[in-house]
Amino acid sequence: MKSFRSVQTASECEGSANKLEQFEVVDLGPFDNNRNDMHAVNDSAQYAGVSLNPETGRIEAFLQEDGVRSMLGTLGGSFSVARDLNNQGDVVGGSLTKDDENFHGFIYRNNRLYDLNELIDPEAGWELLQAVCINNHGEIIAIGSHTGQDRIVLLRPRA
Repeated sequence: MKSFRSVQTASECEGSANKLEQFEVVDLGPFDNNRNDMHAVNDSAQYAGVSLNPETGRIEAFLQEDGVRSMLGTLGGSFSVARDLNNQGDVVGGSLTKDDENFHGFIYRNNRLYDLNELIDPEAGWELLQAVCINNHGEIIAIGSHTGQDRIVLLRPRA
């Protein structure tokens, strides 16, 4: 059985010495749902998300740094979306595959988009449908399918 812990709400902590700082609002551009949306930021002020690629006309994942947006492409299909990135600039998300046949999780590393399904043991019987977050150790939380059931999985890099 899993255990849960209770978290105090802000109103329960009033008068506490641990007040939150004020936030500055920085305009990063127009929001247009899946046509222009940012999903993640790292400590190096890199951003990841999804937007219309003017060169291909497809909605694709992107990595943005210093105001320059680099489109990441797809795994052969017509759509991709970036969900998260770590401090090394590794981006994870999901993409349609060739002929829009499947939706697979990906990692973008060293200027290349990799299908996560090509990076796991094919004998294990998993299909990785989407990667949703990555930490600075390269561990990835993903949605995978195994024996017809969708599961939340942790992908740990092997040494």
